[in-house]
Amino acid sequence: MAWVHVDSAALGDSVLDLYERDGVYMIRVDGWELMNGDYHESEDRLGELAARLTRRPDPEILVGGLGLGYTLASLVRHLGGAGQVTVAELSEAVIRWFERYTKPPSLGDHPARIRHGDVLAIAAEGSAFDVILLDVDNGPEPLSAPGNVALYGAGGLGTLRRALTQDGILMIWSAFEDPDFVARARSAGFSPAQLPVFRAGRAEPFHLVYMLSASPFPPDELDRLGLQPL
Repeated sequence: MAWVHVDSAALGDSVLDLYERDGVYMIRVDGWELMNGDYHESEDRLGELAARLTRRPDPEILVGGLGLGYTLASLVRHLGGAGQVTVAELSEAVIRWFERYTKPPSLGDHPARIRHGDVLAIAAEGSAFDVILLDVDNGPEPLSAPGNVALYGAGGLGTLRRALTQDGILMIWSAFEDPDFVARARSAGFSPAQLPVFRAGRAEPFHLVYMLSASPFPPDELDRLGLQPL
C-alpha cells in the first residue's frame, strides 16, 4: 500500500509533510524522511534511556522534538508516572498532527506538557533539568529547521549545560559520528560518551546516542548503561 499524503505545513523555509499508510504515519522535511512509525525502535530506546538516566525519584526532563510521539510514550511509560516531562516542539502543525492523528495509543492520557517553541529558549528560562533529550534532527546538524544549528554550537551547548542539574545529562540522537561536535561538547564542559544502538538481527549499529554529562560519568554507570567514553 502506498503512502497517502495527509497534510503539509511550513517550518521556516522548509516544508513538513505528513503521510499515512495503514494507520501508520510518516513525516518528511523537504522530501527527506524525518521519522516513520513503521520503525520506532530508536525512539523507544531513547525514552527508556532517558528514564534510566534519572538520578532522582521525581526528575525534570526536557524533550526537544515531539515528532510522532514515540519517544514521549516510551519515556512516560518507563518513568511509571514519576517526574515531570516537558516537550518543546517548533512546529504548531506537528503538535496539531499529534493531537489529531499521530499520538501513539500506548501514550494514553499523558501527563507531559507540550509547548510550542524552541527547545533552546525553553532551556534558557532557568529550570534545572535532570535530563535534556534532543530528537529534532538526524544528528548534531540542522535538518528539520535551519535554526537548529544553534543547538549544536558552542553557545547552544553552553545554554543547555546551564539548564541541567549539577549531574544532569544531555542526550542527542544521531545517525552518524561527529568528532567535531564531540570536541565542542567537551569545550562546553561536558563529559562525553556514546551509546551504539543496534537493530534486532543486525551486527552493526544503525545509530548512536551522544550522552553528554555535566559531571564525569561514574565507571559503574558507564558499565551499567553500556556507554563508551569519548
